[in-house]
Amino acid sequence: MYVYTLGQWLLFFFLYCFLGWVWESCYVSARQRRWVNRGFLHGPLLPIYGFGAVIILWATLPVRGSLALIFLLGMLAATALEYVVGAAMEKIFKVRYWDYRSQPFQLNGYSVRSSSIAWGFLTILMTDVIHEPIARTVLAVPPVILLICDFVISVLFTADAYESIKAALALGHTLEAMTKLKADIEELQ
Repeated sequence: MYVYTLGQWLLFFFLYCFLGWVWESCYVSARQRRWVNRGFLHGPLLPIYGFGAVIILWATLPVRGSLALIFLLGMLAATALEYVVGAAMEKIFKVRYWDYRSQPFQLNGYSVRSSSIAWGFLTILMTDVIHEPIARTVLAVPPVILLICDFVISVLFTADAYESIKAALALGHTLEAMTKLKADIEELQ
């Protein structure tokens, strides 16, 4: 069993936020044949991947010997996170950041069976291939350097999150006002 310090977990979070942003931006860009900067934040971090990776690692590191349990626990953890974050973001910001409603076997448009299965396989890839070199690298970082990195990235992340949340809330309010205005115009007609 791996035991990581809080600082190491924080650096894992930021590294997986960045890797998730790279993965999703490249994937969506390739599908749309133009560059798409994915994510809620302005910078190159997608927090859902950081939270997902940390949650998946917490869930699966104790069962490292069982591929089936790694798949199942990773699939369940990532699907639950995707659902909760999707629903919460829509509720808070009045915008649906992803929508699976047109696909079969989806749950309220926030999660879908095909993605859940993919999360299970990605969990195996992450725990068996990706995480080992990342863990070795993070474990080799001297504690003082780790603290400095965590502090600097945390400050930048917090500033970006603050500005992004402020902009998203403003957009949500604008969309609400436009919807109300549209309804008022239709009523007048």
